[in-house]
Amino acid sequence: MEIDKLIGAIKKLNSETKPKWGKMNATQMVWHCKRFIIFYQNEKNYPPNLMTKTLGYMHMFFLKYIIKWNYDKYPKNAPTLKFFDPAKAKDVDLEYEKKELVKRLKMVNKCNQKFIVNPMHGKVTRETFKEVVRGHTCFHLKQFGVL
Repeated sequence: MEIDKLIGAIKKLNSETKPKWGKMNATQMVWHCKRFIIFYQNEKNYPPNLMTKTLGYMHMFFLKYIIKWNYDKYPKNAPTLKFFDPAKAKDVDLEYEKKELVKRLKMVNKCNQKFIVNPMHGKVTRETFKEVVRGHTCFHLKQFGVL
């Protein structure tokens, strides 16, 4: 994972940073990326349902075989799951969220578990876990023109 590059881009964000597309502001985007990591690690024991699992497996197929991990090909303005819907980011502090996101990215980068199990993609390798988090975070940092 290009951790230093991601951290440098996160540090460039401020409340005036505008997106190239989409409705999120910078604070919502950082909150969304942090919540994505929480969800992906299943830290909050998010109970998967048939729809989450089905969409998750289709999403993994899309990442691996359609866009082949090239997040520049990922569709813009795609809907998101409720757990990390940026519309829920109310009264959050950008600087705090940036610190939390950096902390979580460092934790992902240091992950040495062979596999993790999450409600979206099921059992994935450490490498897939790191790639999904890196790709998702990069996608949004590019959305805000800091990467």
